[in-house]
Amino acid sequence: MSSAEALLQQVTEDRDRRCGELRAAAESQAQQIVRAARAEARRGVHNTVSQERGRMEFGMRQAAARADMEVRRRERQTSRELLGQMWSAIAEVLARRWREPALRRAWIEAALRQAGALLTGRAWLIESGADWTPPERAELLELARRRGAGSVAFCVDAALPPGLRIRAERVCVDASVPGLLAQREAIEAAFLTEYLPVISNG
Repeated sequence: MSSAEALLQQVTEDRDRRCGELRAAAESQAQQIVRAARAEARRGVHNTVSQERGRMEFGMRQAAARADMEVRRRERQTSRELLGQMWSAIAEVLARRWREPALRRAWIEAALRQAGALLTGRAWLIESGADWTPPERAELLELARRRGAGSVAFCVDAALPPGLRIRAERVCVDASVPGLLAQREAIEAAFLTEYLPVISNG
């Protein structure tokens, strides 16, 4: 082999070796780029998924809060409607009860019990719009004395509402319809406590 051929072969081998080295380096660099791109893509997907999950969870919390607010709004509306119906009916219901002899007697006895706890030994003035018959007055007088009245006087005024009031000095047991309905908040609370669970379960 001539020296020229040997030199050409050496140059060719050197070229092939350098090309191989460059190709290997390029492939290694390409693999690194692909790995880095894959890792970045994974991070991007993970971040996107996390953000989307966060948005979905936030949206669900918002929806739950809106639903809860709507439930509360409807409950308040139902309560207002029920209370409106109750207040429009309750005075007439009580007036009807006062007109029923047996129910009126129970009403009077309850008022006298309360007066007896507060006004024992004092002079009682019983005010009512009822037109008491003599036997009814006698019975009421006897019941009042049994409950602790020192003495009893009657004041009948047709303008008074159904029920009765029992006065002694500055104390008044007001068992008239307006007196029974004076504790508005307590009446509404008792009414809603009784009726809202029934409606919810119905």
